[in-house]
Amino acid sequence: MGPIALFDKSFLQMLNVDEAVVFDALYSAVICPIFYTEVLADLAKESQGDRTVERMVADLVRKTPIMHSTPNQLHSSICLTELSGNPIEMRCVPVRAGGTAVRNADGEVGIIFDEAPEAKAFDRWQSGRFREVERDFAARYRKLLSTFDHGATAKLAKQMLSIQDAPRNLEEALAIAKDVVHGAGQRFLTLKTAFSLLGLPQGQFRKIHERWARLGRPQLPEFAPYAAHCLLVDVFFYIAVDKKLISPDRSSNRSDIAYLYYLPFAMIFISNDKLHRRVAPLFLRDDQMFIGGDELKRDLGALDSYFWSRPEEERQQGLLRLAGYPPDEDRFLTTRIWQQLKMRTRRGQEHINSVESMSLPARDDVLAMVRQMQAAAKRADVGGFTRDEIDGAEHMVIERRVPLQRGKWRLFPPGVKGSSAD
Repeated sequence: MGPIALFDKSFLQMLNVDEAVVFDALYSAVICPIFYTEVLADLAKESQGDRTVERMVADLVRKTPIMHSTPNQLHSSICLTELSGNPIEMRCVPVRAGGTAVRNADGEVGIIFDEAPEAKAFDRWQSGRFREVERDFAARYRKLLSTFDHGATAKLAKQMLSIQDAPRNLEEALAIAKDVVHGAGQRFLTLKTAFSLLGLPQGQFRKIHERWARLGRPQLPEFAPYAAHCLLVDVFFYIAVDKKLISPDRSSNRSDIAYLYYLPFAMIFISNDKLHRRVAPLFLRDDQMFIGGDELKRDLGALDSYFWSRPEEERQQGLLRLAGYPPDEDRFLTTRIWQQLKMRTRRGQEHINSVESMSLPARDDVLAMVRQMQAAAKRADVGGFTRDEIDGAEHMVIERRVPLQRGKWRLFPPGVKGSSAD
């Protein structure tokens, strides 16, 4: 599994299918809800020449990572979970929704994640099958973006939080936002504003306010660190928009800034968007990286050529084995990224031999464990689980549909057979 990478639509649009498959092999992608929303919204665009909108969306979907990807839970749902008293770990690991706890015959607890609803929708979209509800959503979303007044909302947000300072640049805008969100004053107002700006259900505020009061009315970063991060993104955005450091007239800026909600769940953020290039580095921790989409595209092209030049017997093992690790050569940006993140690269034939070295009994044990967990999930007497049991689960199984071939690349060894749908 490679570096956990958050990416936006602008990056994926740049890639050809073969480059996208190499990216999927070498990186673990966080797919945030904003990406799905933007792809859906494309359905409301006008066709370009002989390329229909459906064809353009299907082409983009065919490049979306599926081997090592995780759909991240919606930020507002994560905020509500955290504010209600369930801690959220912001350690560069995605937050996955759903999951069924099961107990096998030996009493071991595991979590099974079925194929995500978004992934199932993507299966349909690749074939150009779009439901009417998706087209209706796309039209409504694009209309909302075109009519939303960022400038007016920015002034309202500043009034709500009594912000008087005027920044001269984006760095000063962030400093002002931090003073507001992390400051010791206006603690109740900060909590109330978080509910409003983040779109949380007002019916839940009383219960959360009572919990906050019982804990001694702490500052928001102490009470709910992830919610504080999301509020910081919003307050920064509105301060910058009010001073026109970020254009209030470009409707897509609001969607673009929302990608920053998901930075705590990734090691790197990849984008070719101008706003992201200016803003994202301000929010990254020292252990995170921003990578320009054009830079990584060039590197993926070079890696595609490198792996395709390997001997035929290696390529026949499938890209998942061939490109499980980047080559140990500093000329590749991906190799340097792995090294900077303290992830091990492999040399020459080692990237084939290491996979082959797993004994057949060991592989059989893994398969047996998966089958036990799947069988346990089908039993009616699954029973209850404590929070400690779930947090300490012995196994995790993530179900997904992956084709045997994508672009020019076969993904799996010859012995792996696909279903009729592959």
